[in-house]
Amino acid sequence: MSKWSAQVNIKWNNANAETQNWEWLKEWKEVKWAASTMGEWDATLWVDIQDPAKLEEFVHTKLRSKNWIQDTKSTWIKEVWAA
Repeated sequence: MSKWSAQVNIKWNNANAETQNWEWLKEWKEVKWAASTMGEWDATLWVDIQDPAKLEEFVHTKLRSKNWIQDTKSTWIKEVWAA
């Protein structure tokens, strides 16, 4: 088993149309689902990735290229066992 996934929390730097309609997520096939959240972070993405290096590439070249992203926090996981 070598499946990697990641949770990416997002903080908007402003509220605009892109942060409301979520259409921009269709650009990235690695994003499996997204949720609006409350508290410190404004949204969470669940992302399928090949490894932690690909997560960094996704966050820094795709996600942070959007001008309405203020901050991100990523946590990756690797499945090691399943029933």
